Amino acid sequence: MTTGPNGTDHHGVESNSPSDDDQAEPSAETRRVSLYQLTGTSDLRECVAPKVLEEDNEFEVEFVRVGNRPGLLVHGWSEPEEIGWNSMVHTLTGVDLGYERRVASAAVFVDVDGTIYVVTFNHGWRLIRDSRVNRAFGIDFAVRVVDDDEIQQLTRWALSSKSRVDRNAVPSGQGLWSFGLREHAELVRELVAKARADLPVQLTHLRPKPHRRNPWLRLECRDGLKLPLSVEGTGLVADLREINKVLAEYPVVDALAPLQWVKRVPAGDERREVLELAVAELLAGNGTIGGEVGISYPAKYFEGPDVHCYRGSINGTVIDTDELTLEHISRPLHLAPPQTRLSSLRSGHIDGYDEHGKSSSDGMSALQWIAAEVNLNQGRHILLDGEWFALGEEYVSHVDSVVRKAFASPPPWSLPAWNDAPPNKDGKIHEDDYNKHVANTGKKRFVCMDKKLVTTRAHPRGFEACDLLGPGDSLVHVKRTSSSTGSSPLSHLFAQGLVAAESFTNADTWEKFRQLVAKQNPARAQKMGPRPGSVVFAIHRSDKPLTADSLFTFARSTLVSAWNTLTTYGIPVHVAVIN
Repeated sequence: MTTGPNGTDHHGVESNSPSDDDQAEPSAETRRVSLYQLTGTSDLRECVAPKVLEEDNEFEVEFVRVGNRPGLLVHGWSEPEEIGWNSMVHTLTGVDLGYERRVASAAVFVDVDGTIYVVTFNHGWRLIRDSRVNRAFGIDFAVRVVDDDEIQQLTRWALSSKSRVDRNAVPSGQGLWSFGLREHAELVRELVAKARADLPVQLTHLRPKPHRRNPWLRLECRDGLKLPLSVEGTGLVADLREINKVLAEYPVVDALAPLQWVKRVPAGDERREVLELAVAELLAGNGTIGGEVGISYPAKYFEGPDVHCYRGSINGTVIDTDELTLEHISRPLHLAPPQTRLSSLRSGHIDGYDEHGKSSSDGMSALQWIAAEVNLNQGRHILLDGEWFALGEEYVSHVDSVVRKAFASPPPWSLPAWNDAPPNKDGKIHEDDYNKHVANTGKKRFVCMDKKLVTTRAHPRGFEACDLLGPGDSLVHVKRTSSSTGSSPLSHLFAQGLVAAESFTNADTWEKFRQLVAKQNPARAQKMGPRPGSVVFAIHRSDKPLTADSLFTFARSTLVSAWNTLTTYGIPVHVAVIN
């Protein structure tokens, strides 16, 4: 057994009661550092990255005392790497300098009352075993102490099939909701803010000092925290105890509670293997697995024209079809072992092509064309755009509430039945057939804008503003769906409506749309107002009645995103069920 200072074993196990040394008055000096909380073990060595523990590296691992707590110091130099500007100097002068840089890094692991923390310096985060990091720690602390009117930077990832990452920064501080983070609980990945001024937290940094009577606390919250902590061992232990107290006893600020509703499942998380095996069984048609899997468009396909055909390859099986179904995804996987099915989708590819044969991507991973929901003992998890998310019950309840509200808000007019439209030469009624029928028989209340793209600098390929321009400048988006097509068409529909209406908050873009309308109906274009009057999602489900309850699981989140965003802009949203 390896022993550390004062006879502790290598697990660092000893009494958790505070000692007299811990209660000593520490220095008020602090330093801004990165702090992580680790989970799943009481063994400090188990928290160290495996590569660091190998004998042929340049890092040292030492058992230490931090105050009177067991600790572990890991330190050393990174591997030499070439300085990036060497190549430019060489191309300019012909001289190869060959300069290299090395970075010294360190991490101090310490057990405080049964919770392991690590303070990192430089690239010290690379010395941590990734699977032990509690990725919820930073946000869990933030929602208890942050002043929601003093948000300085926010990085968020929208939870919908149109996954997008937005970063907003306002150095002077601003209210949380001014960033557009709505209560439908977009996944927050980074939050920079001030703590509340009245916060009764006894951190070393917050003690009044001769040169600063009213210190304030600035937090950077990601997977971990970046904040000023005591430079002394006893002071650091006291600070970490205070952080433990905040997490255990302080209530979550109501306005910030939605930030905890959705959490990303990181790559090294042990749940991933179980989740991916469950999806493999769902793809194989195993009905005993609790969950659902279906087709879902990748984010890149929510702008621009509709997809008319799909081409790609999975496990050597060629895909070339006008309508992508789950069978196209699952058939090439039937002979593969369950544990390799999702990796086969990651290495496979599918591209979508518009009616002119142009693709919006180059080798999009086949995994990004499916969405899945899996229920584990730990809760509900979904797979979207190749990423896993854990959903809190609050999020599920909120989505259900908004979806019901949307279905209870039809437009003040109705659309003809789907089968009233004349079929094409193949005897089928496609969406463009239906749109033309509505425009021709709707007493000129509707203008067909199907496939009429608005091109802007932000959307060089163009986006479809709507299928029909309806009464009161309503942007009507039309879609036919069924159990065979799954949620993908509706997720696409809701996201297209969101993209269009958000784009029309720019007056120049709305004017471009007005000019497109003028080519179809000049009189109607002259009567248009300064912005959309509403957004209407008109849906026909061919196999059963469409209700809030029968809306596909993976389309629900996208509808909520569109509803909350557009109503924030003051644009009403309606759902029109086409019989």
